Amino acid sequence: MTVSPVPGPLRSLPPATALADLLAVSMTGIIYYTPIYSPAGTGEIVDFTFVYLNPAAQRMMRMPEVPTVTHNQQWPHSIAHGTFDFHVDAFVSGEPREYNINYQADGYDNYYRLAARRSGDGLWVSFTDTADQPRSPVEVALREAQAAEKAARAEAEAQRQRFYEVLMQLPAHVAVHEGPNQVLTLVNPHYLRVANGRELLGQPIRAVWPELASHGILDELDRVYQTGEPFVASGLPVQADFMRTGQLQQVYYDFFFLALRDGQGQITGVLNFSYNVTGAVRARQQIEQLNQELETRVLERTAALQESEARFRIMADAAPNQVWAVNPDSSIRYANQAFLDFVGVSLEQYVATGWAAYLLPEELELAQSTLETAIRNRSLYVLEHRMRRHDGQYRWLLAQGAPSFYANGELYGYVGSAIDITDLKHTNEQLVRTNVDLDNFIYAASHDLREPITNLEGLIVALQEQLALAPGTDPLVPRLLTMIEQAVARFQLTIAQLTDVAQLQQARELPAEAVDLRALAESVRLDLVPKMAAAGAHLTVAVADDCAIHFAPKHLRSIIYNLLSNALKYHHPERPPLVQLQCHRAGTALVLEVQDNGLGLDKTQQARLFGLFQRLHTHVEGSGMGLYMVKRIAENAGGHVSVQSQPGVGSTFTVVLPAQAWPHRQ
Repeated sequence: MTVSPVPGPLRSLPPATALADLLAVSMTGIIYYTPIYSPAGTGEIVDFTFVYLNPAAQRMMRMPEVPTVTHNQQWPHSIAHGTFDFHVDAFVSGEPREYNINYQADGYDNYYRLAARRSGDGLWVSFTDTADQPRSPVEVALREAQAAEKAARAEAEAQRQRFYEVLMQLPAHVAVHEGPNQVLTLVNPHYLRVANGRELLGQPIRAVWPELASHGILDELDRVYQTGEPFVASGLPVQADFMRTGQLQQVYYDFFFLALRDGQGQITGVLNFSYNVTGAVRARQQIEQLNQELETRVLERTAALQESEARFRIMADAAPNQVWAVNPDSSIRYANQAFLDFVGVSLEQYVATGWAAYLLPEELELAQSTLETAIRNRSLYVLEHRMRRHDGQYRWLLAQGAPSFYANGELYGYVGSAIDITDLKHTNEQLVRTNVDLDNFIYAASHDLREPITNLEGLIVALQEQLALAPGTDPLVPRLLTMIEQAVARFQLTIAQLTDVAQLQQARELPAEAVDLRALAESVRLDLVPKMAAAGAHLTVAVADDCAIHFAPKHLRSIIYNLLSNALKYHHPERPPLVQLQCHRAGTALVLEVQDNGLGLDKTQQARLFGLFQRLHTHVEGSGMGLYMVKRIAENAGGHVSVQSQPGVGSTFTVVLPAQAWPHRQ
């Protein structure tokens, strides 16, 4: 390699000083690299390390004097653009090299002129950046032409991409089937994931999912293609080999199939919109099963406590549950063998030590005060507490007791039983978690669906405006758009109602307020005036003077509104609706009653009435959520709701609420 001689006037300067000064004042960017070789020992250069950047290079590249990244980390597209090979060639050959490039990647968009030369074990590279200089007319014209071309392509693709992007972004499984064989021509990412590697595009649906042939769902696709009538189904069970292991897996889906037509109105295919609702269906099934199991266990144990006093000792000695009796001063009178086996002592020892010695110290005061209060008030005694078993483990017990009296009316003491509910509490915790997961799922689903549905609604409006300007629009198109608008509106209503249901879980901590029931009922009546006028209804409101309650106003209004609006909605077609709202006190509880002369319900319908999405009359609009929300609000507050009804005569709904019990935790 030839070394240029140093000019005479510079020979007296120290080389390091001269080089440093030169690099500092240079308006050209200067980089010094050292090569990084392949770890395989082949001698191949795979990257370069930054050793030094002069001030000009630091400014132009917005990097420090000694960058911590490598050449290829800073410019990942350098290999594709050829600049990396230029550096390797200059280093390996030892000869000076030059390179001009318009680098439009990695955040850079400029013309660069590069010169490189090896020096010892490193590589010097100088470069100029046209961003530091005025661009030539040719470069300006080229950039303008590129921008114009890019804008033209974007405009040409915008209309076609808009609908495609909506389908791709929907949080559901979307596919397009074309032709009589239902050949898949479009699938979105959600559909691809559930297909789990199956070959889709260009394949008939029956070849892709042969296991669905016996379900009838493929027949529905054919029917929509042949008739043009849409198909809608909710919570439909589907068995398919989703994991591709040869084993069928059952899931649940909501389906919506819509016929697609060409410009002449001929059906060309079917739009398949489906949504996996397995989580919601199974959670609901699990909740129902757990509730039934819990109710069964409680009923079984409660029945054991209803035995007469005359058979108490016999029952206690044979009972598997812990049976106990205490004196009016709360000292121990008796414990059965199951109780003694649990604590591991004799009856004499247990009476001598007292029951407090076996309780968890932190719960002793609560247990003692609860029992003393029950004895003082002659009321039922119910408490969940922990007690030490003979092996030293503290177990959860559910203790229930009732006062017992002598023939002369004097208090004998309290007798009751206790059962080990440790395992039951775990089951209940699982039930609570399942309820919370279901509410969170509904809330998340309804929240995540709002934006794409809103975007879809906006796109439909934009499309309507464009079609209004386009001459010769097929008259079928507005009808299809109207159908889509109606479907979107129903979807939005369902999302809003799902959000209301989910918010019931999150609204248990709403503050209670003193509610004026007369004013609240009048407010609801004013809201229902249009519906009452349309039905020719007459509403009577009777609120007793002692109907005071501390409650969350929003939820009390929801109860009254849903009951009154249902009475109007399901009125009998052969007579004017007569609706009565009454309120009175029953002890410490508030009782709301709504009576109507409407369609009425049979026993089977009454059993399903308060379930989620239960619609028992399909001739009017409804979602099946109103009475479910009434039941949830009442039970969350520690109350309950019931109905008495006769088909063709009418119904009476009764809601019982504790006047001071809101908010209440289940």
